[in-house]
Amino acid sequence: MNTAVSLDINIFREAEREAKSLRITIPEFCSVAIQEFVKNNNKSTITKQLDGFYSTYKAKIDDDVLQAQYDLLDEEDW
Repeated sequence: MNTAVSLDINIFREAEREAKSLRITIPEFCSVAIQEFVKNNNKSTITKQLDGFYSTYKAKIDDDVLQAQYDLLDEEDW
């Protein structure tokens, strides 16, 4: 599929330099860049990464902070 995109000239020049250093064409570079962006910004991928992190990280709330939160709840009309 062919498409046209508008890019800031500085971004385009940087992409050109990167493509040249990788010895690939600009269309190939853009294709890879978009694939990587989609892969790395997929919500389920991000969720899995966060789940993995938080499954090993044991968070502990300071007892005084926890008590202060409970005390504030008592002041609210429910």
